[in-house]
Amino acid sequence: MISIKSDDFSSNYDLFVKLCEITAEPLRLTKEGCPDMVVINAETYERRKKMLDLREKLLRINEDQPLSTRGISLEELGKYIDELEKGEE
Repeated sequence: MISIKSDDFSSNYDLFVKLCEITAEPLRLTKEGCPDMVVINAETYERRKKMLDLREKLLRINEDQPLSTRGISLEELGKYIDELEKGEE
């Protein structure tokens, strides 16, 4: 993760927006040498959020239970995977 001074971020906003788009990585903003905030591109945030949501649902699956009681249906899993694949294109 790249660290940037908050003042530099403010004065070069467009440059750092482009950097977030290109790298799909968050930027750590520092204030007086200490970590202050993390900034992430909205598209990257949505993709990561979907991945985390999917991971949480998959963790709820218990192998010894029937599919219908596992917390996520096979259809829902397919939809999430389709959405993630579309987001990567």
